[in-house]
Amino acid sequence: MRILLSGALNPHFEALPEYLASALRRLGHDVRLFDHRAHLVPGRARKHLALLERLDRAHLNHRFLRAVRATRPDLVVVNQGMVLTGATLRAARADGVRCINWFSDYPAEFDEGLERAEAYDAFYLGSSFAARRHQEAGHRHCAWLPFACDPQAHSPIEARSSPLEARGADRVVFVGSLYPERHVLLRFLRGLPVGVWGPGWERAAGDPHLAPMIRGGALRPVQWRAIYGQADVVLNIHYGAFGPPEVSGDLANTRLFEILACGAYQIVDRQGDVLRLFHEGEHLAAFSTGEELRARVEQALGDEDLRRRVSARGRQAVLSAHTYEHRARVLVDRSARALSFGAVSRASAGGAA
Repeated sequence: MRILLSGALNPHFEALPEYLASALRRLGHDVRLFDHRAHLVPGRARKHLALLERLDRAHLNHRFLRAVRATRPDLVVVNQGMVLTGATLRAARADGVRCINWFSDYPAEFDEGLERAEAYDAFYLGSSFAARRHQEAGHRHCAWLPFACDPQAHSPIEARSSPLEARGADRVVFVGSLYPERHVLLRFLRGLPVGVWGPGWERAAGDPHLAPMIRGGALRPVQWRAIYGQADVVLNIHYGAFGPPEVSGDLANTRLFEILACGAYQIVDRQGDVLRLFHEGEHLAAFSTGEELRARVEQALGDEDLRRRVSARGRQAVLSAHTYEHRARVLVDRSARALSFGAVSRASAGGAA
């Protein structure tokens, strides 16, 4: 099948579009890429001049349609892509092209997605909460399709192969941007061997509890995979942790799947979708308070057999059902849509899929 995949392509940071394209190609499909973030005018100029914004968006939509007509794909897959208008998508579909969207992010652009969904033949969402919102709005062609891992990119890396300097003292690691809930929760780990990387953490350097943990800023995937490979515990704290579902979407973030695929022992906050997909205590450890987070970390640091057992089962579980090849099969197979949502929904009553 010839597929045109439209996403935000970043040569310095591979993410869902790149992983999905690789998975589709491994399945034998001919994949062409379109970057729907390739604006002609810098964002800072478009932000202040509405006319430039409209003209640039119109030109980008024109280029997208031109790419569709030049490529003549059997399927167009858009990842998020709210810059593409309903009129553009209807024009592509009028040419006989099936157009679907994997609206993976939440809460970014959620309202726009709620309005744009009807322009697609199918609309998949990375959050079960978001999928329910769409279904309640009458969008029967919408379904939940969680994030995934790429086994070729997300796999165990021995500490000795790390491109970073050895940091053996950091037995517990967290990689992610600074958000208030993360700042608060990580303070409960003061005095423990914790290392923290990610954008914005320099703003916490004045916190005496956090300052000893801060190691650096943003990392490329190969770097954080190496950090996971030399840690005993990898922490995962979702955006909006412990807040209402309309803030976090109750979703399982990309790190959930990537940490498991890297063979690391994961301690994660109890998001609804996390526990719908994996068994707590079997595939990962979970917490609901700062005190419980510290208890889970201390337990893991003192029990190597627990870490090895749970991380091995977690990796097996994610590779068996939650790779980008699994997701790609759903996207290209019309009959798989109900299964992708229904099977996981039925399994959620038991706590895993």
